[in-house]
Amino acid sequence: MIEEKISREHGTGSAQTAGVVQRTAFYLLGSLCLVVGISAAADALVVTDRERMEEFVESVTGPVSDARIDSALDYADPSRQSLDVVHERRMERYDTENASSLPQRVREALAPLTGSKLRLIQESISVEDDRARVALRVRTDAGLANAVFDLRRHDDQWLLRRVMVN
Repeated sequence: MIEEKISREHGTGSAQTAGVVQRTAFYLLGSLCLVVGISAAADALVVTDRERMEEFVESVTGPVSDARIDSALDYADPSRQSLDVVHERRMERYDTENASSLPQRVREALAPLTGSKLRLIQESISVEDDRARVALRVRTDAGLANAVFDLRRHDDQWLLRRVMVN
């Protein structure tokens, strides 16, 4: 008699269990979608060091233009990180004392290449802690060139430390 009263008031046990399972499954599915959505959004917002180095490669290859040179110079801040430029066995160091001359010097050095395109042949990117090295082989209108860029991370920004070109 008591069992009949409970069954009438609360329904049958199997129907009630099915409803609980459906609600639980619905909440689990909703939670899973929420977690996946948040993870995807976070991944889209977070730029890895490797992706930043690939952006750097894009900034130093392609058509040589003032805009492209400005983009590459965004990675140089001699007042925060001294920069050694090695070319044809000569080294020039840029730091707080001569930082203002770097953009003009880079434009002068790249003037013969203006209008040409630096075609990427081969690249190697290595990142370890706050240091990165990008080695490139590019084809220019004048032939092949190799360049090695050493960068250091300062806070959340990668800055050039050394550039070697041959």
